Amino acid sequence: HIDFSSHIYKVSTYHYNWHGETEILILLKGRIEMSCNSEVFTMEPLDSIIISPQVGHATLALEQDTTALVIHVGKDFFQQFDPNFGMYQFVIRSDKSNRHNPFFTSLRHHAAMMMLIKSNGESPINQMWLEHHYLALASKVYDEIDAVKSIHGKPVDMTVATFDKMIAYIDKNYQQKIELEDIAQIGGYNVNYTSQFFKRQLGVSFLEYLLRMRLREATVRLANSDDGVAHIASSCGFADIKAFNVAFKKYFRMTPTEYRKQVKAIGRKTTLQDGVEIVAVENQDVLELLHSFLSYEDDSRAKSELEFMSQKLEALKAKLADVVDVVKAL
Repeated sequence: HIDFSSHIYKVSTYHYNWHGETEILILLKGRIEMSCNSEVFTMEPLDSIIISPQVGHATLALEQDTTALVIHVGKDFFQQFDPNFGMYQFVIRSDKSNRHNPFFTSLRHHAAMMMLIKSNGESPINQMWLEHHYLALASKVYDEIDAVKSIHGKPVDMTVATFDKMIAYIDKNYQQKIELEDIAQIGGYNVNYTSQFFKRQLGVSFLEYLLRMRLREATVRLANSDDGVAHIASSCGFADIKAFNVAFKKYFRMTPTEYRKQVKAIGRKTTLQDGVEIVAVENQDVLELLHSFLSYEDDSRAKSELEFMSQKLEALKAKLADVVDVVKAL
């Protein structure tokens, strides 16, 4: 009756998503550019975002070794409680003004507990605690969604399905020469409309998206293989090594060779899954970050007790002032 997936991963040069699950992303380390609903903004460490199903979004790492925790809530989970959930559209995100408020602090706490419990195995007691924290997280998330959701009609329309085909074609053929005319033909639109639609949905142009896909693959190969830089450049769709070096340096402020040295020096335990570099929870820096989120309950309880004592003190001060006024009147 609970349906979700979760992992910690290294945010790459560019990653585009359009799926049927509700996504909860918490940035653990580094900075990313997020494109969502035609809006482009920067997320800082500890920032979180919750995105409704069927809303295209993309991330671009702005710093080396950027790491995020992501939870995908199954498309039927919320719908079993709210049959209209498939028609809702929402984007909930934090920034410097609210990233430490009770909701986002609680979100980080429960997400961290889920990851730590998952890493300890699948014993019955672990499964019970995992479900406890998942349901606590889901209920708080739904409460926030309920306050900001908008109705957008049908859960999926033909525009989404068509655009998905166009994206799938690029993702499969980005190593080869692709023109905007090829993509327009797949969608059945003219070139101008396709160009505008691309920009509106992703926040970047077709050519920029294509470049980011090529760079994304190149960073994975630099980190996980010993292939020569020239071979990586040609196999990822770049015309020559010079074009590759210029594009790489523009985004990373270093050459591909320097990037490879830095990645190798980190020595972090990772695995590649569907083009995404998964980071093991057991890594020391990840463990430290997750454990830093666990003090939420103690901190919130102490804060509540302090607020209660402050209220009692103010009440006593008010009573004392009344007594003083009475004495003065005598």
